[in-house]
Amino acid sequence: MNESVKLKRATMVYGPDDDPHMYELFEGVLYGRSYFFYLEKGILCLRHVRKVEQEDHPHLYVDGESGGLQLAKNVQREIMEVVTELIERLRRKDGLTFLLDELLWLHDRSHIELDLIKTK
Repeated sequence: MNESVKLKRATMVYGPDDDPHMYELFEGVLYGRSYFFYLEKGILCLRHVRKVEQEDHPHLYVDGESGGLQLAKNVQREIMEVVTELIERLRRKDGLTFLLDELLWLHDRSHIELDLIKTK
């Protein structure tokens, strides 16, 4: 599975939080059609996004209300390089290895609630 990682630069609109008229813009990279990686104060984050259907804004996406993930802290390298490396590394792992090596050993975490059994 030596498939290259295809990323494109994009912008995400996030909000509103406390004030119904306040939104934030985040520059980052899009993977697939709806996975947006961005850096906020050195923290690499991932959110699900939806494309804004306006011809004037072909690279604009809105938060898809997924809740998001923080993937790494203290990131100092260029985001395209970091995300490409991360995706390539994760592609080489199977689900069980990821669960045992990454999720189980998160520092300062409380219980993570997963629902992995689809037919109960």
